[in-house]
Amino acid sequence: MQRDQIISAVEKPGRYTGGEAFSVIKDHGQVKLTMALAFPEVYEIAMSHQGLKVLYDQLAGRPDVAAERVFCPWTDLMDLLEQTGQAPWSLESGAALGSFDVIGFSLQYELTYANLLHMLRLAGVPLRRDRRGPEHPLVIAGGPCAVNPEPLADFLDIVAVGDGERLIHQICDLVIAAKEQSWPRQELYRRAAAIEGLYVPALYEPIYQDGRLVTVRAVDAAAPARVKRRIEPDLGAFAPPQRPVLPAVKPVHDRLGVEIARGCTRGCRFCQAGFIYRPVRERPLGQALNAALEGLACTGMEELALLSLSAGDYSAIEPLARALMDACEPLKVSLSLPSLRVDSLSQELIAQIKRVRKTGFTLAPEAGSEHMRRRINKDLTEEQILDTARLVYGLGWNLIKLYFMIGLPGESDSDVEAIGQLARQVAQQALAAGRGRGKKPLVHASIGIFVPKPHTPFQWEGQLDLAQAEQRLRLAKASLGDSRLRAKWNDARLSVLEGVLARGDRRLSRVLELVVAAGCRFDGWSEHLNFTAWLAAMEDAGLTLEEYLRPRGLDEALPWDHIDVGVGRDYLLAEREKAVTGQATADCRGGKCGACGVCDFKEIRPRLTDEKLPAPVGPAAAPEGEERFKYRYRLEKTGPARFLGHLEMMTQLARAFRRSGAPLAHSRGFHPQAQVKACSALPLGVESLVEVIEITTLRPIDPVALAERVNQTMPQGMRLADGRAARPGDNLAEPDLVGYQIDPPRPLDPARLSAFAQAPEFFYARITPKGRRDIDFKATIRKLELDENRLLLEVGRQGGRPKPAEVLEAVFGLEKNLACRARALKTLAKWGDN
Repeated sequence: MQRDQIISAVEKPGRYTGGEAFSVIKDHGQVKLTMALAFPEVYEIAMSHQGLKVLYDQLAGRPDVAAERVFCPWTDLMDLLEQTGQAPWSLESGAALGSFDVIGFSLQYELTYANLLHMLRLAGVPLRRDRRGPEHPLVIAGGPCAVNPEPLADFLDIVAVGDGERLIHQICDLVIAAKEQSWPRQELYRRAAAIEGLYVPALYEPIYQDGRLVTVRAVDAAAPARVKRRIEPDLGAFAPPQRPVLPAVKPVHDRLGVEIARGCTRGCRFCQAGFIYRPVRERPLGQALNAALEGLACTGMEELALLSLSAGDYSAIEPLARALMDACEPLKVSLSLPSLRVDSLSQELIAQIKRVRKTGFTLAPEAGSEHMRRRINKDLTEEQILDTARLVYGLGWNLIKLYFMIGLPGESDSDVEAIGQLARQVAQQALAAGRGRGKKPLVHASIGIFVPKPHTPFQWEGQLDLAQAEQRLRLAKASLGDSRLRAKWNDARLSVLEGVLARGDRRLSRVLELVVAAGCRFDGWSEHLNFTAWLAAMEDAGLTLEEYLRPRGLDEALPWDHIDVGVGRDYLLAEREKAVTGQATADCRGGKCGACGVCDFKEIRPRLTDEKLPAPVGPAAAPEGEERFKYRYRLEKTGPARFLGHLEMMTQLARAFRRSGAPLAHSRGFHPQAQVKACSALPLGVESLVEVIEITTLRPIDPVALAERVNQTMPQGMRLADGRAARPGDNLAEPDLVGYQIDPPRPLDPARLSAFAQAPEFFYARITPKGRRDIDFKATIRKLELDENRLLLEVGRQGGRPKPAEVLEAVFGLEKNLACRARALKTLAKWGDN
C-alpha cells in the first residue's frame, strides 16, 4: 500500500503529511549526519513543545546536519503500519525513522515511555541497546524525565541531562567524528561520557541487595561517578526561534511562544521543574521584545505567549507586556502568560492581557488550606487569592480556572474539603463583581494527584495508592458540589503509573517490554490505558506497585543519585524538614542566597534583566476606518494540502495573509477573527483547482502582488491565483454545480454504473455524530461517467451533495476504507448560469 493511501485511511491525515511553512528540508546525500527529532506523542502535543522548536532551530542552521521531526503515530496509523510493515517517517523528507543516524527522543512525561518503544519497534530498531549493532541508529534522549533515566537506561545509548542549546551541537560533532573515523560504539560511549551533561547508561551498573538498590556505579574509567546537568548560564546568548514550523493541524498550544526566562527559585517543594531548571536566567528585555514582534511578523500567529515557569516574576514583565500590546492590539494579536503566580499579578498586568482577547485565566493555589500551602512553600493567603479573583472578575472575566493537588505530604481530610470551600469563595467574588448571570459555572476546578518526583524535597515521600487516591478524589469532588463550580480530575490509575516510572529503576525495563508486547500505547490517555496489562507486567517482572509507591528511607540509595542536577542533597533534606513545620523559604532571585548548591557565582548565577525599554520595532498597524475592501482569489489545494481539514486550511490562509503584511479587517466583539472566508468546505482528502476565497481589508491592495507574497510562505500544495477586487453583487455562496475527476484505487465495474442509471431512485444515508442525513443521488448527480478508469462526477445542490468517496462506496460498492484512498480533484465550480 502506498503511503498516501495509508494516510487517506486515518482520522487526521494532516498529522503525517509535512509540507508545513518554515519546515527545513535538506538533501541527505549532502550532509554528514541525519537526526530524527522524535517525540513519543501525537502531532498536536509534539508541535506545542517549545524545547523541540529550540533544537530544530539550532540545527536548521547547520549545513552538515539534517534534523527532521518524527512523532508517534496515533493508534489508527500505528495499526496500519503494523499491518503493512511500514515504519514511521519524518515530516520533512519522508525518510523512514530507522534510516537516520541518530534518533533523539524528547522525554516530557513518563507515560510516553511505551510510545517511545513502539516507535523503535515499528522502525525495525531493536529495543535493547545491547541488541543493536553499528547498522542501527544511535538512540538518545533528553528532557525533564532525563533526570531519572533509569527506567529507560537499557534502551538508550546516550541521555542528555540539562539545557540543550550547545549540547545538541556537541552530540552532532561527536557522532560525525564517530562516523568519519569508524569508531566502535564503546569508543563513542567513552568519548560521550567526557562531555558535561551526557549520561551513557552502558558505562554504569545498578547494584542490588535483597531486592533493594544499593548504588548505580560507573564500570568504566571514562565515566564520572556523577553526571552533572548541563546549564546554559546566559539565556540571552541564544535568540528564541522566530520562524518555527507552523503546524498543519491545530496543536494543543496554537500560539507563538517566546521563552522570557528559564528556571524558578520560588521553591515550591513539590515542583520538580523548580529544582531541575535552576538558577533563574531572564532573557534581556530588548531581545524578548524584538523576538516576539519579529516572530509575529514572520508567522502571522494570532496569539503570543510569554513562556516561563513563573512569567509574572520576570523583572520587566509590565513594561514588556505594555509594549507588546501597544504593537499587537491594532493587529488583533492577543497576549497570554500561561504560568502566573497569584502573588505576581497586578492590575496593570491583567489589564494588558485582556486588551485583545481574554485568553483564559488560571490560578494555581495547589492546596485548599493555608496550612498545606505553607507546607509546600506556596505561601499564599486566602485573602491574596480572593483579592486576585475579585480583580480578575472585575476586569471582565466570567470564568477562572483553579488548579489543586491532593495527596500532598501531611494532608488531612479537612485539607481536601478546603478545596471546595476555597472554590466557592472564589465564585462568590464573581457574583460580587456582577458576573454569573445564567447557569454557566464561574469556576473550573482541576484536581491533580501528587506524584513525588526526583530531585525535590518530597522525593523520599510515599505516594497515594490507587484506593487511597480514589477515596481522596471522592472527597474532593463532594466538596465541589455546587452549580457555580465545575470540576475535572486526573485518572488515579495514570498517577499511580506515573509515580512508578518517575522514581523507577532499571528493573522497569522488563515491565516496559512486556506492556509494549501487550499492546499498551498512549497510556497517558485514559481511554487508551490498559491498567490490567500494566499490573500483569509488574507481576511477571517480579515487581509490585507498592515497592515503587512507598516512602524511601533517608539513607536509602535512589535510582537517580548518580545524576547531579546541582541542587544538593542536604538542601533538599532541609527543605523537607521545613515542610513539616510549615516554614517558608524565600525566593533567592533578589535576596539572600539559599545555598541550594546550583550556582558557582562565576558563570552559573541568577541573571535578571535590567534593561530599559527600547523603542518598539513591530509592524506598523493600519488605522481602522469604516470603509472595507473585498478581494477574491482562486485557491488551489493539491498534494499534501488535501489532507488539511477546512478549519485548518482557513487558519493557514489567514496566517499567510498576515505574514504577507495584508491589512486584514477583523470581526467585532470579544474574539476578533480575521475576515478570510471560503465559499464552501472541501471534503477532507479531496484536491481542488477551483476554490474561491474572499478577504476583507482595511485599505486598498494590489491583489496580484499580495498573492505573490502569500504564495512564498504557504504550506506545500496551497496556492492563490487570479486575484481581483470583488465586484458589486458578488455573493460568497456555495456553488450550484461542482465537478470532480476521480481516480479510484481499483478499476470500477461499468455494470454498477448502468444499474445506477436505470434505478428509479437511489438514496445514500450519511451517518455523522449529528445524526443521519439521506442524500438523493438521482436528484443531485448531474453527470456520472467512466472515462477509461477515471470517473467523471458532477453534482448539484438539490437532494444534498455527496462526497466523491460516498459515490464510490454507494454506487460502485467499494469498501469505505478503500473508497477513501481514491484521488479526487475538483475541477468545476459553477454558480447559476455562469
